[in-house]
Amino acid sequence: MTQRVMFLAVGLLLATVLVQAQESKSTTRLQRQHNFTEFQKKIMPQTEATILAGIQGESVAMQQSALQTLRELAQIATDYPFNSLITPLEEKLINPQTDRVVRRLAALALDGLHSDAGDAVIQSVAEKSDDEGLQLLCKALLIRSNLK
Repeated sequence: MTQRVMFLAVGLLLATVLVQAQESKSTTRLQRQHNFTEFQKKIMPQTEATILAGIQGESVAMQQSALQTLRELAQIATDYPFNSLITPLEEKLINPQTDRVVRRLAALALDGLHSDAGDAVIQSVAEKSDDEGLQLLCKALLIRSNLK
């Protein structure tokens, strides 16, 4: 049930944004292409809560889906802060018991949110992680962000 609600809410938001982009046929940068309507701005907190539920859920597939949705939405909604998601993303990233793919998606999502707290966690994982692949990903994210 939660999965259906999440897909419905996020799907509705993404669909309206994509329709607007298609109608405008804009060639400007991504931030300018996706001016959110008042309706979209109102449902963003609900969408964020739905993504949070997916990230904190027990299902690895749901966590992966929620993280991928967050990454896509963060690219469209560049001005939305997603504040309630930063700490859960950090927890997924630093927990060695978390699924490997979920940890990598959490690193990518944190990087996409451009938060100082997220950058600090990525830096820490890049220096101290036992997971060599995750460590390399975090180092690459830091280089791309000009933080290293």
